[in-house]
Amino acid sequence: MRVMILGGDGFCGWPTALHLSARGWDVLVVDNLSRRNIDNELEIRSLTPIRTMGERIAAWKEVSGRTIDFVNLTVGKEFDRLVALIKDWAPDSVVHFAEQRAAPYSMKSARHKLYTVDNNLNATNHLLAAIVESGRDVHLAHLGTMGSMATLPRVCASPRAI
Repeated sequence: MRVMILGGDGFCGWPTALHLSARGWDVLVVDNLSRRNIDNELEIRSLTPIRTMGERIAAWKEVSGRTIDFVNLTVGKEFDRLVALIKDWAPDSVVHFAEQRAAPYSMKSARHKLYTVDNNLNATNHLLAAIVESGRDVHLAHLGTMGSMATLPRVCASPRAI
């Protein structure tokens, strides 16, 4: 099986890449590394240092003997490259984590809000259109949340609630 993991440099994406690679899947991580830029902008550092993508891939190869491929691409902006990648790499599945992850970041300013909405909506829209444009039969898993789970009601009063 061949899987493209969009947002594969992230908190969920990288462990997913390792998990599937360990099970024998061919893995392609697609990411624009924006999380690293956002961390630099906010002057924050992970408690566990996050190595470069090249270092991560090399370390995985060393411990597992398996290769993970990487393409630096902005899913929400580079539609033609995304279509070509899906056609050329021919994944069986795509796992979509390619979203700006933090609601508080989107609330810092109008610029941050625009970036978040543009990135998150365009990435999904581009991906769906690229799959259709590619003509490939690709299984898609989109894993993300909009908003804060803490603000959702704990009990639904609707009589149609499941």
